[in-house]
Amino acid sequence: NHIDWPQPLKDAQEYWIGKSQGASVRFEIYEPRVETDNQIEVFTTRPDTIFGATFMVLAPENPLVKNITTAEQLKEVEQYIEQTSLKTERDRMADVKTVSGAFTGSYAINPFTQKKIPIYISDYVLMGYGTGAVMAVPAHDERDHRFAKKFGLEIIKVVKTDEDIQEKSYDSKDSVCVNSDFLDGLNYNDAKTKIIAEIEKRGIG
Repeated sequence: NHIDWPQPLKDAQEYWIGKSQGASVRFEIYEPRVETDNQIEVFTTRPDTIFGATFMVLAPENPLVKNITTAEQLKEVEQYIEQTSLKTERDRMADVKTVSGAFTGSYAINPFTQKKIPIYISDYVLMGYGTGAVMAVPAHDERDHRFAKKFGLEIIKVVKTDEDIQEKSYDSKDSVCVNSDFLDGLNYNDAKTKIIAEIEKRGIG
């Protein structure tokens, strides 16, 4: 805003930097093994869909991974991390068709449904974006949906649509909340405002 550049150049810089509006939310880890790392923080642009978060995905290089991986899953997780390290970040962003991942053996608690949700790692989550962790809402995000189908994870509709969300995700923001407790019946903007207020009120983000 304060530099003497032509407006189109400033616009280009602004778009390149990118800006997303949403919420940071902390998910408690169920029975954490390491006291100091008992939460996973995610940044989401769709906090209105939090009731549909049925699993979490961390970037393979997220430092939390080594703390939460169980002994039973360690070998699989280590192999997956090694496999991912051979790809560049650009390759990982470009490859939207291949679905891969590994279960850490640990679970988080969805703060609004109180359900135990499994924590995976996958190369579609990048350490450089947000916190290197996502709350996965497969009913309303295409990549999460593909992941859920591959690993047989629960898909819960929390946005009104006639489409079969078991077959295909419905990603539109032109939406009304369903199966979402106190958000039911609210449109995207109203639901987003209300859930962010509630997240702050509960001190979880």
